Amino acid sequence: MSAVRDTIARLGRDVAHEVVVNVLAALAVGAMAFVLLDGRVDGLYVRARGAAPVSDQVAVVSLDEETFYLWNPYDPSPETTPRALLAETVRFLSAAGAKVIVLDLLTDQPAPGDDALVAAVQAHGRVVAAERFSPQRADGVAPFAAASVLSDVALPAYANLGLEERTLFSGEMIVRDVPLVAAVARARLSGPFPVGLVGAFQDDDAPTPAVAFAAAWMQITGLPPADLPVAIGARCGGVPVQCSAGGSAFGLPATPGPLHEPLSLNFRGPEGGDHIPAVSGARVLRSLGESALAATLGMNLPITVPDDLAALLRGRVVVVGRVDAQAGDQFVTPYAWPAMQGADMSGPRVHAQLIDTLLSGRHMRRVEGGWAWAGAATLGLTVLLTGRRAGALHLVGWLGVTAATVAGGIAAFNLFDGLVFDIAPAVALMSCTLTAVHLYARAAQPDAG
Repeated sequence: MSAVRDTIARLGRDVAHEVVVNVLAALAVGAMAFVLLDGRVDGLYVRARGAAPVSDQVAVVSLDEETFYLWNPYDPSPETTPRALLAETVRFLSAAGAKVIVLDLLTDQPAPGDDALVAAVQAHGRVVAAERFSPQRADGVAPFAAASVLSDVALPAYANLGLEERTLFSGEMIVRDVPLVAAVARARLSGPFPVGLVGAFQDDDAPTPAVAFAAAWMQITGLPPADLPVAIGARCGGVPVQCSAGGSAFGLPATPGPLHEPLSLNFRGPEGGDHIPAVSGARVLRSLGESALAATLGMNLPITVPDDLAALLRGRVVVVGRVDAQAGDQFVTPYAWPAMQGADMSGPRVHAQLIDTLLSGRHMRRVEGGWAWAGAATLGLTVLLTGRRAGALHLVGWLGVTAATVAGGIAAFNLFDGLVFDIAPAVALMSCTLTAVHLYARAAQPDAG
């Protein structure tokens, strides 16, 4: 009877060992694939952290389905945003005391209501107008941007986050890096994008700021918008663009690298959970109702801004953008994990978080490369040296070290807000070495059969 119990116990241990080692082997292969295919742990850190502190300098005005219904109940889902709606929104934000207004909407084609929009933008004086920027052309023509109809009264900047998407394995899925300056040749467009250039008008390539960079710069320096292109041109040039300076040369908190290097997004939280205040465009329209009614009667009444909205908008950078289903301005972020195929954050929200990062200086800082691989080699060698007797205790102990390494990386990221220890090589090498040691030990055991 004792022999039967011993046999059952041994079989149980063998089965448990094989299950654990095979699971570990699968994890090791996956971890090594993550490293070799240029995986990054930033997404894990951001997802585990959740919401992070933000400054009090950014807000969002969301043009949603209700906004367009209030604007035009007969056509509540227009293909393009009504320019008169934008004009009214700019007038409201001016009355509310917004310091900088970012129009994260394309205005590269003339449309009814442009006169009102241009007048409202000109009256405010500190507006960033998003350009349609295309860094890749099938015909091999140099990158270009379709100039905004607001180019003469606003600071044009490019804003296409979709063109900066990167996946877990370097494909196009996750938005995580955004260049702050690019070399762009502007062109005037007519007809459907990107065909129909009017005549031969196209500016030479020039360093052009991203929307976030332009907005943060105007918020901090208080200088006229026209000064930024001049300052960028003095420090950046060439195709592809190269910059001799980082953010500190423009009065911003120091950036991790020069402006032409992509800036990793230190996300502040998921959509609606990042503590950056958002105001519905529908609320803006309702607040404008009295002055709009007076205008139809030939009277010019001042815009009345509710106290709570004034508190949210005064002195801030306000990003205005569409979040309705027809806008197509949604992107995948690390918060979508593990279902990375579902877009979970609107473009205006991504811009708002990036602007907040630039204003606060809470950038991603990475400890990687040689340091990461040196640490990985040390841990892998230690696994090997302690594996002479590759028993259950050795397996459990090093699995615990692996878990502690992941937890330590997350804790450091949280504690130092954006300090990224690249633990991927360490986890991959520990897992692979641990798997190899236990498979070798199992194969070297005398046949117990």
